[in-house]
Amino acid sequence: MRSLMPVFHLRPARLLGMLALACLPLLGLAGCDNNPDETAAECPKFKLLPHEDGATLLRYTSRGTDLTDLVLRGRITDVKGACIGLLGGRQVKARAHVVMVLTRGPAAPSAETDVRYGMGVVKRGQILDAPQIFTQHVVFPPNVDTVQVAGQDVDFAFPTPRGVIGPDYQVYVYFQLTPAELALAHTHK
Repeated sequence: MRSLMPVFHLRPARLLGMLALACLPLLGLAGCDNNPDETAAECPKFKLLPHEDGATLLRYTSRGTDLTDLVLRGRITDVKGACIGLLGGRQVKARAHVVMVLTRGPAAPSAETDVRYGMGVVKRGQILDAPQIFTQHVVFPPNVDTVQVAGQDVDFAFPTPRGVIGPDYQVYVYFQLTPAELALAHTHK
């Protein structure tokens, strides 16, 4: 049985060229959107502080710093952030959350603990406002000593006046350490 559909004998390169020309008007429309909240924006940079300055947490009992005195060890492993649009064309909206790995030590008094961490914003080397401090409540399941935890999503709005773009901002994340915990982090590089 013979098909009634016409048969075209085109070389693949010529066929691709014709398809590209046919799609050109559609490509022009793809970036057009009259809603500024949906426009793609350049994101700020999301960074971890160095381990000795807040990306590592070591919590011991008051008895000492022996392994048997370890209550909690934590490490911030990542900060996941993304731009979610523009706000009126003058602010970049972004959302981020921290990812940490926590290990319960042999001296942990229970399977639950609270961990404090902060997110601070810097623009071109200048600290903006006070950092936001969060408390993450962690429950270790039975017979599990290490868990990976994602902190809450935090929304940011970065002003972008003329000459300022998203990457001019950096969002730093870190554990909110006590002076004793900070001293321990410096000795356990």
